[in-house]
Amino acid sequence: MRYYVLRKIDYIAIFRQNAKKYSQKPCFLFEEKIFTFQHVEDFTNRLANYISGEGYKHGDVIALILENCIEYPCVWISLSKLGIITALINSNLRSKPLLHSIATAGAKAIITSKQILQEIETEIKELNFSKVYLVGSNTSSSDNDRFDSPTIETIYLDKQLATCSPQQTKPIPYNLKHPVFYIYTSGTTGLPKAAVIKHSRFLLGAVGFLVATGISQKDIIYNTLPLYHSHGGWIGVTYSLVGGATTVFRKKFSASNFWKDCIKYKCTSFLYVGELCRFLLAQPPSADDQKHQIRCVSGNGLRANLWVQFANRFNIKQIREFYAATESNAYFFNLDSKPGACGFTSMVMPHVLGIVLLKFDQTTMEPIRNEKTGICIECDIGERGLLAGLITKSVLHAFDGYVNNPSGTNRKLIRDVLKKGDLAFNTGDVIISDKFGYFYFCDRTGDTFRWRGENVSTVEVENVLMDILKLSEVVVFGVNVPETDGKAGMVVIRNNEKPIDLKYLEKELKIHLASYARPIFIRLTDQIEMTGTFKVKKITFQDESYDITRINDEVYYLNSSTQTYQRLTNDIYIKINEGKIKF
Repeated sequence: MRYYVLRKIDYIAIFRQNAKKYSQKPCFLFEEKIFTFQHVEDFTNRLANYISGEGYKHGDVIALILENCIEYPCVWISLSKLGIITALINSNLRSKPLLHSIATAGAKAIITSKQILQEIETEIKELNFSKVYLVGSNTSSSDNDRFDSPTIETIYLDKQLATCSPQQTKPIPYNLKHPVFYIYTSGTTGLPKAAVIKHSRFLLGAVGFLVATGISQKDIIYNTLPLYHSHGGWIGVTYSLVGGATTVFRKKFSASNFWKDCIKYKCTSFLYVGELCRFLLAQPPSADDQKHQIRCVSGNGLRANLWVQFANRFNIKQIREFYAATESNAYFFNLDSKPGACGFTSMVMPHVLGIVLLKFDQTTMEPIRNEKTGICIECDIGERGLLAGLITKSVLHAFDGYVNNPSGTNRKLIRDVLKKGDLAFNTGDVIISDKFGYFYFCDRTGDTFRWRGENVSTVEVENVLMDILKLSEVVVFGVNVPETDGKAGMVVIRNNEKPIDLKYLEKELKIHLASYARPIFIRLTDQIEMTGTFKVKKITFQDESYDITRINDEVYYLNSSTQTYQRLTNDIYIKINEGKIKF
């Protein structure tokens, strides 16, 4: 990073060097489409020249709402060449979350696909956009396949780019503090927030992952993650832009086709999130499981109880688990495939990564402070702590905040951490470290609830339930019960074709969980909605709780006298709410 900063080199300059060095080598692959490095350079120059001709300029924001396709990264690369900031908006958003995301970014234009435009035309009208640009592998400008809105002008970019020059645009002033794009938080617990990704942070992520994974120009990366997300759309793309590797995109993750694709494209690495690994393990054993050439995988969220099973079944030698978040300045890697660990730091120099584990109040989830000094207190080895990233002027430890959301930015700050006047980013995550310096993810502060005077980790309960039921789609959270202190545990289970044996579940839970950690309510449902990166949208389930007047699913409660799960009826529901039934 110092090398690039001192020589004023940004990712665009690095990519152009790679375009010259590997001009005819495949840069991006998508289905049967191939974009060589030179093709990407020419395509992005054409689009940049066209957008510039439309009057958009340095500092403007353009919203990109597009499904995974080979053109996706080319769009924001093009805009970045002009100093235009791209808002990478979740292509699945509709209604209020979509309107909020576009408005928050202050976008002056929208680039999308024909298919998505047909679905979001109402929202675009509400925001008074008179013109929309269409692009994408499935967007055609042929007269037989057009979509024209009576109130919105639609411009098909594939037709416009045919007449644009592929010559390099006028270089923008070098500025590592200027944003490349905005990436939104997943919105699992509310409306999405737009995190600012500046050139400095963008390059730091690219260099950091290349060093940690050992990926080089010889590798072929399989990337099935959504391209509006930081891991898939930022890091997964920079393996090619900065590292010179070839990246294979897929429209959507498919567990049944995963290894077939890896074999077909001769992939040597892939990106994962923890739930992706669970879905692969849930597939029936196949001859393809070990026919691939995968040598190294990188991602986060691979649960400790699945790690060894995943590595052995699919013959994965190197698993580069990491901890990071889109906006967070706290990050670390597990560089030697230590099962279950999400990272490592030096015990000799514990603050070398700029991170600290703080003691925190189990009820308020706020850092505990020294009564005399007011300074936060660091955790002991083996003690669960709130992870914080120290904020400094260095690009390595910066926190750039959220777009047009000062209150959201301030809520993430912890003051007077190790000394008076310093600042840290509150990740909201609970981590534990061992005596060797390995870090293990425990849970998120918002995912821990208190019941019967004890703290319950939703991650721990989910792991136990998944092991017992041999199911992957399980979500645990706490719910309020009238006349009761704390929150009662509730689990939502996706009810597959095989019925849930509640008697067996009762018996196993008594063996594997303490009494206070056993779920009080069980909801069986046909579908568990997830984000594009397979995070469960808990907020709806938490809001609906065990209210059978609002939901049609079967709900069971733990009868405290018989210690058995029984169907929740209207009569029982009323008695619970009146405080006549205690737990």
